[in-house]
Amino acid sequence: MADANQTAPHRLLAVEDDPDCSDLILRTALKSGYTGLGATDALSLHATIRDWRPDVITLDLCLPNIDGMEVIGLIKEAGFAGHLIIISGQPEWIRDLTRKVASESGLNVPAQMSKPVNLRELHELLIGIRGALSAGHSRETTSPPSTAP
Repeated sequence: MADANQTAPHRLLAVEDDPDCSDLILRTALKSGYTGLGATDALSLHATIRDWRPDVITLDLCLPNIDGMEVIGLIKEAGFAGHLIIISGQPEWIRDLTRKVASESGLNVPAQMSKPVNLRELHELLIGIRGALSAGHSRETTSPPSTAP
């Protein structure tokens, strides 16, 4: 696994209670150049974000014992400054509303996707984000990526 960390400096946290869906997301992340970690417990999310410092979080809106909007609040409270991708089986209007609320709270939400997730689309999105992350330095850098050409 040390080799994966050396070749995949960017991290993806899949917040998903369905193990099969989490596995697909994590496999896609690995193929897209990320190190991945799955999380099923939203209650320990704050500590996971603080300790593991992911660059990207994929979020299922239907987790046991917690509402998707509450999870958005937890992610914000944890100081997450990366990219949040909503992946849910909820209707598009709910995904769009959640994306809007998350964006208005200061989170960077480049996309919302339906389930079953289109793995090619997710791969392309992750490759694009990885390129932006690499161009903007590592996750250790606190300044935003340069917008100069």
